[in-house]
Amino acid sequence: MNIDRSPIKTSPAPHFHSGVTISSAMKDLFIALLPVTLISIFMLGAQVLLLLATTITGALLGEVVARKYRGEEVTLYDGTALISGILLGLILPPTVWWAMIPLYTFGGFFATAIVRDALGGLGRNRFNPALSARILLLFGRSSLVYLAPFILEISEAFEPYLHQLEVLDLVSAATPLYAASEGLAIPELSSMLFAYQGGSPAETSALAVLAGGIYLIIRGHIKPHIPVSMISTFFILALIFSAQPFFHLLGGGLLFGAFFMATDWVTCPLTRKGQILFGIGIGILLAFFRFFVADLWVSPGGVAFSIVIMNGFVPYIDRFTARPKYGQQRRD
Repeated sequence: MNIDRSPIKTSPAPHFHSGVTISSAMKDLFIALLPVTLISIFMLGAQVLLLLATTITGALLGEVVARKYRGEEVTLYDGTALISGILLGLILPPTVWWAMIPLYTFGGFFATAIVRDALGGLGRNRFNPALSARILLLFGRSSLVYLAPFILEISEAFEPYLHQLEVLDLVSAATPLYAASEGLAIPELSSMLFAYQGGSPAETSALAVLAGGIYLIIRGHIKPHIPVSMISTFFILALIFSAQPFFHLLGGGLLFGAFFMATDWVTCPLTRKGQILFGIGIGILLAFFRFFVADLWVSPGGVAFSIVIMNGFVPYIDRFTARPKYGQQRRD
Protein backbone atom coordinates (compact mmCIF):
# COMPACT_ATOMS: atom_id res chain seq x y z
CA MET A 1 0.00 0.00 0.00
CA ASN A 2 1.38 3.37 -0.99
CA ILE A 3 1.28 5.99 1.73
CA ASP A 4 1.28 9.66 0.80
CA ARG A 5 4.12 11.15 2.82
CA SER A 6 3.80 14.69 1.47
CA PRO A 7 3.76 17.33 4.24
CA ILE A 8 0.35 18.27 5.57
CA LYS A 9 -0.50 21.91 5.08
CA THR A 10 -2.29 23.55 7.99
CA SER A 11 -3.87 26.94 8.39
CA PRO A 12 -5.68 28.73 11.20
CA ALA A 13 -9.45 28.60 11.49
CA PRO A 14 -11.95 29.23 10.06
CA HIS A 15 -11.72 26.48 7.45
CA PHE A 16 -15.19 27.11 6.00
CA HIS A 17 -16.42 30.39 4.60
CA SER A 18 -20.06 31.41 4.42
CA GLY A 19 -19.42 33.72 1.50
CA VAL A 20 -20.43 36.78 3.54
CA THR A 21 -17.81 39.52 3.53
CA ILE A 22 -17.62 42.71 5.57
CA SER A 23 -18.46 44.72 2.46
CA SER A 24 -21.51 42.62 1.60
CA ALA A 25 -22.74 42.76 5.20
CA MET A 26 -22.37 46.55 5.27
CA LYS A 27 -24.25 46.73 1.96
CA ASP A 28 -27.18 44.85 3.48
CA LEU A 29 -27.06 47.06 6.57
CA PHE A 30 -27.14 50.12 4.32
CA ILE A 31 -30.21 48.73 2.54
CA ALA A 32 -31.87 48.05 5.91
CA LEU A 33 -31.28 51.65 6.98
CA LEU A 34 -32.69 53.13 3.77
CA PRO A 35 -36.41 53.09 4.69
CA VAL A 36 -36.09 55.06 7.94
CA THR A 37 -33.46 57.34 6.39
CA LEU A 38 -35.66 58.25 3.42
CA ILE A 39 -38.73 58.79 5.60
CA SER A 40 -36.73 61.01 7.98
CA ILE A 41 -35.54 63.11 5.04
CA PHE A 42 -39.13 63.43 3.82
CA MET A 43 -40.46 64.36 7.27
CA LEU A 44 -37.60 66.52 8.59
CA GLY A 45 -36.16 67.95 5.40
CA ALA A 46 -32.69 68.47 3.95
CA GLN A 47 -31.21 69.09 7.39
CA VAL A 48 -31.06 65.29 7.80
CA LEU A 49 -28.78 65.14 4.76
CA LEU A 50 -26.49 67.76 6.28
CA LEU A 51 -26.51 65.91 9.59
CA LEU A 52 -25.55 62.62 7.90
CA ALA A 53 -22.89 64.36 5.81
CA THR A 54 -21.17 65.73 8.92
CA THR A 55 -21.20 62.46 10.88
CA ILE A 56 -20.14 60.38 7.87
CA THR A 57 -17.29 62.80 7.10
CA GLY A 58 -16.08 62.58 10.69
CA ALA A 59 -16.31 58.77 10.72
CA LEU A 60 -14.38 58.42 7.46
CA LEU A 61 -11.75 60.88 8.64
CA GLY A 62 -11.44 59.02 11.94
CA GLU A 63 -10.70 55.73 10.20
CA VAL A 64 -8.10 57.31 7.93
CA VAL A 65 -6.28 59.02 10.80
CA ALA A 66 -6.38 55.96 13.09
CA ARG A 67 -5.19 53.55 10.41
CA LYS A 68 -2.42 55.87 9.22
CA TYR A 69 -1.24 56.39 12.78
CA ARG A 70 -1.02 52.64 13.37
CA GLY A 71 0.59 51.99 10.01
CA GLU A 72 -2.32 49.86 8.81
CA GLU A 73 -4.18 49.77 5.52
CA VAL A 74 -7.05 52.22 5.18
CA THR A 75 -10.13 50.19 4.28
CA LEU A 76 -12.82 52.75 3.62
CA TYR A 77 -14.11 50.50 0.84
CA ASP A 78 -15.47 47.96 3.35
CA GLY A 79 -18.19 50.43 4.39
CA THR A 80 -17.81 50.07 8.17
CA ALA A 81 -16.93 53.73 8.75
CA LEU A 82 -19.76 54.81 6.45
CA ILE A 83 -22.29 52.77 8.42
CA SER A 84 -20.96 54.09 11.75
CA GLY A 85 -21.47 57.63 10.47
CA ILE A 86 -25.01 56.89 9.30
CA LEU A 87 -25.99 55.21 12.57
CA LEU A 88 -24.68 58.16 14.59
CA GLY A 89 -26.44 60.69 12.37
CA LEU A 90 -29.78 58.92 12.70
CA ILE A 91 -29.77 59.15 16.51
CA LEU A 92 -28.73 62.80 16.83
CA PRO A 93 -31.02 65.85 17.03
CA PRO A 94 -32.10 66.57 13.44
CA THR A 95 -31.25 70.27 13.40
CA VAL A 96 -27.79 71.32 12.17
CA TRP A 97 -26.50 74.89 12.15
CA TRP A 98 -23.01 76.06 11.29
CA ALA A 99 -21.96 75.79 14.93
CA MET A 100 -23.01 72.14 15.13
CA ILE A 101 -20.97 70.95 12.15
CA PRO A 102 -17.62 70.75 14.04
CA LEU A 103 -19.31 69.06 17.01
CA TYR A 104 -21.06 66.40 14.96
CA THR A 105 -18.00 65.85 12.77
CA PHE A 106 -15.97 65.22 15.90
CA GLY A 107 -18.64 62.75 17.03
CA GLY A 108 -18.14 60.71 13.87
CA PHE A 109 -14.37 60.94 14.29
CA PHE A 110 -14.60 59.77 17.90
CA ALA A 111 -16.77 56.78 16.95
CA THR A 112 -14.26 55.27 14.52
CA ALA A 113 -10.87 56.63 15.58
CA ILE A 114 -11.25 56.23 19.34
CA VAL A 115 -14.07 53.82 20.26
CA ARG A 116 -13.47 51.40 17.40
CA ASP A 117 -9.83 51.59 16.27
CA ALA A 118 -8.02 52.86 19.36
CA LEU A 119 -9.97 50.63 21.77
CA GLY A 120 -9.28 47.32 20.09
CA GLY A 121 -9.61 47.80 16.36
CA LEU A 122 -12.23 46.62 13.88
CA GLY A 123 -13.96 43.53 15.25
CA ARG A 124 -12.41 43.85 18.71
CA ASN A 125 -13.95 47.00 20.17
CA ARG A 126 -15.84 46.57 23.43
CA PHE A 127 -18.49 49.29 23.07
CA ASN A 128 -20.83 50.33 20.29
CA PRO A 129 -19.06 53.19 18.44
CA ALA A 130 -22.14 55.17 17.38
CA LEU A 131 -23.82 55.02 20.81
CA SER A 132 -20.58 55.88 22.61
CA ALA A 133 -20.18 58.94 20.39
CA ARG A 134 -23.82 59.89 21.04
CA ILE A 135 -23.24 59.80 24.79
CA LEU A 136 -20.04 61.83 24.44
CA LEU A 137 -21.84 64.51 22.43
CA LEU A 138 -24.64 64.60 24.98
CA PHE A 139 -22.20 65.15 27.84
CA GLY A 140 -20.13 67.64 25.87
CA ARG A 141 -23.01 69.78 24.62
CA SER A 142 -24.81 69.89 27.95
CA SER A 143 -21.57 70.70 29.77
CA LEU A 144 -20.94 73.63 27.44
CA VAL A 145 -24.46 74.95 28.02
CA TYR A 146 -24.00 74.64 31.79
CA LEU A 147 -20.64 76.43 31.64
CA ALA A 148 -21.90 79.11 29.26
CA PRO A 149 -21.93 81.96 31.85
CA PHE A 150 -18.33 81.26 32.81
CA ILE A 151 -17.23 80.98 29.19
CA LEU A 152 -18.87 84.31 28.32
CA GLU A 153 -16.96 85.97 31.14
CA ILE A 154 -13.76 84.97 29.37
CA SER A 155 -14.86 86.18 25.94
CA GLU A 156 -18.17 87.25 24.43
CA ALA A 157 -17.00 85.94 21.07
CA PHE A 158 -18.41 82.53 22.05
CA GLU A 159 -21.94 83.94 22.49
CA PRO A 160 -23.35 82.99 19.04
CA TYR A 161 -22.06 79.42 19.38
CA LEU A 162 -23.39 78.95 22.91
CA HIS A 163 -26.75 80.41 21.92
CA GLN A 164 -27.11 77.81 19.18
CA LEU A 165 -26.27 75.07 21.66
CA GLU A 166 -29.08 76.25 23.93
CA VAL A 167 -31.51 76.34 21.03
CA LEU A 168 -30.39 72.85 20.00
CA ASP A 169 -31.19 71.59 23.50
CA LEU A 170 -34.75 72.84 23.07
CA VAL A 171 -35.04 71.24 19.64
CA SER A 172 -33.62 67.91 20.79
CA ALA A 173 -36.04 67.89 23.71
CA ALA A 174 -39.05 68.11 21.37
CA THR A 175 -39.56 64.34 21.34
CA PRO A 176 -42.64 62.24 22.14
CA LEU A 177 -41.13 61.10 25.45
CA TYR A 178 -40.37 64.69 26.46
CA ALA A 179 -43.91 65.76 25.63
CA ALA A 180 -45.29 62.96 27.77
CA SER A 181 -43.01 63.77 30.70
CA GLU A 182 -44.07 67.43 30.61
CA GLY A 183 -47.79 66.67 30.39
CA LEU A 184 -48.02 68.01 26.83
CA ALA A 185 -50.09 66.58 24.00
CA ILE A 186 -48.53 63.36 22.75
CA PRO A 187 -48.66 62.20 19.13
CA GLU A 188 -51.00 59.52 17.89
CA LEU A 189 -49.60 56.01 17.90
CA SER A 190 -50.42 55.72 14.21
CA SER A 191 -48.21 58.68 13.34
CA MET A 192 -45.33 57.27 15.41
CA LEU A 193 -45.79 53.96 13.62
CA PHE A 194 -45.85 55.31 10.06
CA ALA A 195 -44.40 58.83 9.89
CA TYR A 196 -43.79 61.30 12.70
CA GLN A 197 -42.17 64.72 12.51
CA GLY A 198 -40.29 64.85 15.78
CA GLY A 199 -37.40 63.38 17.69
CA SER A 200 -34.29 62.05 15.98
CA PRO A 201 -34.36 60.75 12.38
CA ALA A 202 -34.45 57.18 13.72
CA GLU A 203 -37.74 57.94 15.51
CA THR A 204 -39.67 59.16 12.46
CA SER A 205 -41.13 55.76 11.52
CA ALA A 206 -41.27 52.66 13.70
CA LEU A 207 -42.60 50.65 10.75
CA ALA A 208 -39.57 51.55 8.63
CA VAL A 209 -37.25 50.47 11.45
CA LEU A 210 -39.13 47.17 11.75
CA ALA A 211 -38.86 46.61 8.00
CA GLY A 212 -35.10 47.14 8.14
CA GLY A 213 -34.72 44.86 11.14
CA ILE A 214 -36.73 42.07 9.53
CA TYR A 215 -34.60 42.41 6.40
CA LEU A 216 -31.43 41.88 8.46
CA ILE A 217 -32.96 38.79 10.10
CA ILE A 218 -33.99 37.33 6.74
CA ARG A 219 -30.51 37.96 5.34
CA GLY A 220 -29.04 36.16 8.33
CA HIS A 221 -26.99 39.07 9.66
CA ILE A 222 -28.73 39.20 13.02
CA LYS A 223 -30.72 36.77 15.13
CA PRO A 224 -34.07 37.71 16.66
CA HIS A 225 -32.97 36.76 20.19
CA ILE A 226 -31.71 40.18 21.24
CA PRO A 227 -34.52 42.31 19.75
CA VAL A 228 -37.27 39.96 20.96
CA SER A 229 -35.89 39.59 24.50
CA MET A 230 -35.12 43.30 24.80
CA ILE A 231 -38.48 44.52 23.49
CA SER A 232 -40.58 41.93 25.32
CA THR A 233 -38.80 42.53 28.66
CA PHE A 234 -39.27 46.28 28.38
CA PHE A 235 -42.89 45.93 27.25
CA ILE A 236 -43.78 43.69 30.20
CA LEU A 237 -42.25 46.22 32.60
CA ALA A 238 -44.03 49.05 30.77
CA LEU A 239 -47.35 47.27 31.28
CA ILE A 240 -46.63 47.26 35.01
CA PHE A 241 -45.15 50.71 35.53
CA SER A 242 -46.66 52.83 32.73
CA ALA A 243 -50.16 53.71 31.63
CA GLN A 244 -48.96 54.00 28.02
CA PRO A 245 -46.87 50.92 27.20
CA PHE A 246 -47.37 51.11 23.43
CA PHE A 247 -46.32 54.75 23.42
CA HIS A 248 -43.07 53.85 25.15
CA LEU A 249 -42.60 50.93 22.79
CA LEU A 250 -42.74 53.14 19.69
CA GLY A 251 -40.96 56.18 21.15
CA GLY A 252 -37.47 57.00 22.29
CA GLY A 253 -35.62 54.97 19.66
CA LEU A 254 -36.34 51.64 21.37
CA LEU A 255 -36.96 49.72 18.15
CA PHE A 256 -33.98 51.26 16.37
CA GLY A 257 -31.75 50.40 19.29
CA ALA A 258 -33.09 46.85 19.46
CA PHE A 259 -32.53 46.00 15.78
CA PHE A 260 -29.57 48.16 14.76
CA MET A 261 -27.55 48.94 17.90
CA ALA A 262 -27.92 46.10 20.39
CA THR A 263 -27.34 43.53 17.63
CA ASP A 264 -23.95 44.95 16.65
CA TRP A 265 -21.96 41.82 15.81
CA VAL A 266 -18.85 42.87 17.72
CA THR A 267 -20.38 44.21 20.93
CA CYS A 268 -23.10 41.62 21.62
CA PRO A 269 -22.76 38.08 23.06
CA LEU A 270 -21.96 35.10 20.84
CA THR A 271 -24.25 32.42 22.26
CA ARG A 272 -28.02 32.24 22.01
CA LYS A 273 -28.45 32.17 25.80
CA GLY A 274 -26.04 35.06 26.10
CA GLN A 275 -27.96 37.12 23.57
CA ILE A 276 -31.23 36.50 25.42
CA LEU A 277 -29.66 37.54 28.74
CA PHE A 278 -28.14 40.56 27.01
CA GLY A 279 -31.53 41.66 25.64
CA ILE A 280 -33.24 41.12 28.98
CA GLY A 281 -30.58 43.21 30.71
CA ILE A 282 -31.05 46.08 28.26
CA GLY A 283 -34.82 45.94 28.68
CA ILE A 284 -34.54 46.09 32.48
CA LEU A 285 -32.07 49.01 32.38
CA LEU A 286 -34.23 50.87 29.88
CA ALA A 287 -37.30 50.48 32.08
CA PHE A 288 -35.27 51.70 35.05
CA PHE A 289 -34.14 54.83 33.21
CA ARG A 290 -37.59 55.66 31.86
CA PHE A 291 -39.84 54.85 34.81
CA PHE A 292 -37.71 55.40 37.90
CA VAL A 293 -35.03 58.00 37.13
CA ALA A 294 -36.67 59.88 34.27
CA ASP A 295 -36.08 63.21 36.01
CA LEU A 296 -32.33 62.66 36.08
CA TRP A 297 -30.03 63.78 33.31
CA VAL A 298 -30.20 60.76 31.02
CA SER A 299 -30.05 60.49 27.24
CA PRO A 300 -33.51 60.71 25.65
CA GLY A 301 -35.19 57.39 26.24
CA GLY A 302 -32.15 55.87 27.95
CA VAL A 303 -31.53 53.47 25.04
CA ALA A 304 -27.92 54.51 24.44
CA PHE A 305 -26.96 54.23 28.11
CA SER A 306 -28.70 50.86 28.51
CA ILE A 307 -26.97 49.25 25.55
CA VAL A 308 -23.51 50.66 26.29
CA ILE A 309 -23.73 49.54 29.93
CA MET A 310 -24.60 46.00 28.82
CA ASN A 311 -21.75 46.11 26.28
CA GLY A 312 -19.42 46.17 29.24
CA PHE A 313 -20.83 42.87 30.53
CA VAL A 314 -20.57 40.98 27.22
CA PRO A 315 -17.27 39.17 28.02
CA TYR A 316 -18.73 37.90 31.29
CA ILE A 317 -21.99 36.86 29.62
CA ASP A 318 -20.03 34.96 26.96
CA ARG A 319 -17.96 33.23 29.62
CA PHE A 320 -21.04 32.32 31.65
CA THR A 321 -23.02 30.96 28.70
CA ALA A 322 -20.20 29.31 26.72
CA ARG A 323 -20.64 25.63 26.00
CA PRO A 324 -17.94 23.54 27.69
CA LYS A 325 -15.53 21.70 25.43
CA TYR A 326 -16.00 17.98 24.98
CA GLY A 327 -14.89 16.21 28.14
CA GLN A 328 -14.54 19.45 30.08
CA GLN A 329 -16.72 20.32 33.06
CA ARG A 330 -18.20 23.78 33.35
CA ARG A 331 -16.61 26.01 35.95
CA ASP A 332 -18.83 28.01 38.25
